[in-house]
Amino acid sequence: MKHRQYNYSWNQAIASAIMAAAALTANAADSNPALANYIEKIPGTTATFDMVAIPGGTISIGSPANEAGRTPNDLAQTSATIKPFWMGKCEVTWAEYSGFVFTDKEEVEKAKAAGVTRPTKPYGSIYRERGDKGFPAIGMSQLSAAEFCKWLSYKTGKKYRLPTEAEWEYACRAGSTSPYFWGADAAKAKEYGWFVDNSQATTQPCGKLKPNKFGLFDIVGNVAEWTSLSAKDAPGVVRGGAFTSEAADIRSAARMIDEPAWNAVDPQSPKSIWWLSAADFVGLRVVRSGEEGAAQAEAKPAATATAQNR
Repeated sequence: MKHRQYNYSWNQAIASAIMAAAALTANAADSNPALANYIEKIPGTTATFDMVAIPGGTISIGSPANEAGRTPNDLAQTSATIKPFWMGKCEVTWAEYSGFVFTDKEEVEKAKAAGVTRPTKPYGSIYRERGDKGFPAIGMSQLSAAEFCKWLSYKTGKKYRLPTEAEWEYACRAGSTSPYFWGADAAKAKEYGWFVDNSQATTQPCGKLKPNKFGLFDIVGNVAEWTSLSAKDAPGVVRGGAFTSEAADIRSAARMIDEPAWNAVDPQSPKSIWWLSAADFVGLRVVRSGEEGAAQAEAKPAATATAQNR
């Protein structure tokens, strides 16, 4: 099953917005202190997840016109400079996401007071017979993915968010300029990502295949990953392809654009704004800005000094 949408008008409009977002985060790699990998535990739950430090740098994102497998959804090649940031080692699994969906009434009220909106329960099984323990969370809308990041920030005290498209592709490529982060040979895709040739038509537990050079697992294949909205009223974009994708659609530059068909079989009226009834191939991965981490580290000594002076 292929997920290729062709949207010429939006590509030209949002390419500029993506690069503008990248410019806002652009600086030399040494402008921030080196980041370190860490493990995050979500308070009030048993869930933990690994965050990988991604060094800053400059690369070309998008694809050349002659790249094999290229579609009109690909962005034209352009340079992007990215500041250091952290990215989830794996896609967000149900262990993390279910804490957001299934919360008690008291927790819901506390989160609401902090500006976090909790999604309604999905129509039917939340897991959609794709597996739960160790499997990626699936089927959420871009709004739901963004609200999860707000909830995660509320729970941990750190600012988690969805990656920009520039950050996502930078992290996926891990310094590569080839169609795939491992090179140009599509035959090696089975070593790094779950797609139509090896997925058995379903998602797989995270972290079973080889990572890219940054240490990110399943950055292509398994589930396509939401990115942040690039412009007001822009359609949502997912990156990385999914278990339903052809090899050409898990290239580093490949993009899928949200469309009404992704929620076409929702029997509710109006249709859910939280869940995509026909898009069980969509998931997410979180990031955290290196600047935010540095600001928190600088604030701690000051807070300690103030406490000692009381």
